[in-house]
Amino acid sequence: MKPIIRWSLTLGILINPVSNLGLIQPTPVVALPQSAIVDFLAGVPVYSLINQQGSPVDRQLDDGSVVTPVFMSRREAEAFATELRRIDPETANSYSIQMFPLGRIYEVARQNSSNSNRLFLDYIPNTKELEIARQFVTENGQKYPGDVPLYMAKIASDQSYLTIKQDDQDIVPVFFEKATIDQWINTVSQAQPELAQGITISVISLSSLIANLEKHDNPLLRSLRFWPSEEMMKIIRSNPQNQPQ
Repeated sequence: MKPIIRWSLTLGILINPVSNLGLIQPTPVVALPQSAIVDFLAGVPVYSLINQQGSPVDRQLDDGSVVTPVFMSRREAEAFATELRRIDPETANSYSIQMFPLGRIYEVARQNSSNSNRLFLDYIPNTKELEIARQFVTENGQKYPGDVPLYMAKIASDQSYLTIKQDDQDIVPVFFEKATIDQWINTVSQAQPELAQGITISVISLSSLIANLEKHDNPLLRSLRFWPSEEMMKIIRSNPQNQPQ
């Protein structure tokens, strides 16, 4: 796997005026092509522990399937590496932390999976964001959906999703951080006060979103775009060669 990051799906969303807002109704329908899923995930930088042969750290299940962790934050990857060095220093020394686009890791996992030998990705969230999401969901009387939390803004009255314009398309931003979506909603509320009281935040998990992309194909799913986290934005700014030409 080569660490090539494509940021076109994340950078474009940041330059749209907040006045270009709309609503998209959630409508169920049939399966997004794998190439479209890979492209959608390509703008998300994640971390993995890779050995000199280019293989990620993993563990084997009783049924022969293999699970490999995918870290959303470098800090979490470093914490895992530290614990691995404590438990098994010889093995730990053969691995290093590397950054990849999630789309590439997802693609490799699919290519190396069969009905009898599955390769599963275990999405490891940022610990701080996980605690924030759990508290938010609990306070709203709901059950936390699991793994990496994602946030989307909805209109309570009809459960439609708040959108913005991107290249003449209504897109639904999906946030990795509660603070970031709060800031965005605050900006939206100032620009369009009539929406302010009706906006709610929906929390979903990354794994459930990917599962939906694998099972359905509809206008809502095709309109989703990830909004970069603070850590992702730092990566974007420090790696100008990864930005769109």
